[in-house]
Amino acid sequence: MPRRRLAPLVCVIGLTGCAATQAPGVSPPPAEPVAARPRPLFPIAPPQGPARRIVQKLTAHWPGREETLLCILELDSTHIAMAGLTQDGLSLFNLSYDGKTLEADKNPWVPELVAPELIIADLQLVYWPLAVLQKNLPKQLKLEAGPDFRRLSEQGKPRIEVRYISQEDAWPRTVELTNLQYHYRLTIDTVSYEVVSE
Repeated sequence: MPRRRLAPLVCVIGLTGCAATQAPGVSPPPAEPVAARPRPLFPIAPPQGPARRIVQKLTAHWPGREETLLCILELDSTHIAMAGLTQDGLSLFNLSYDGKTLEADKNPWVPELVAPELIIADLQLVYWPLAVLQKNLPKQLKLEAGPDFRRLSEQGKPRIEVRYISQEDAWPRTVELTNLQYHYRLTIDTVSYEVVSE
């Protein structure tokens, strides 16, 4: 694989929490094994209106690395569409969800380990109405929220923490999400937010 293609792929691998580099002879902790393809802790929530088109810059941080991608979301009351792009415009993945069927496809250069559904789950945990998310949570999960945070716990153990750096009502523009299960931090900066007619 040409070297210039590696950086975009590393970015998305980081988002899934699977790119932690181990020192020679060091094994990951047995208490928190990382699955071959990590999955969201909760089902993807249903689409939510109003119809919107949102462009965001997602920066993934993990030990020793930081990469950025662009995420384009098109949302309405019946459908979610998401596209992930490198900053140079290379398509990484597309996801579509109508409330029943989730479809995702990826650039052939993107490894099998990448899970677009994990990215949309992160965004839903940040932005979807609290009542909608709580309705879909499995029994072992608890979602807490305050004016500037959300916290998802599994059987009392924190798994994902969200901190709202800015407080816009419709769609907070700057947010930080820390996934304690897959060991990454995601900084979300909204570039544009547009309400469109359905």
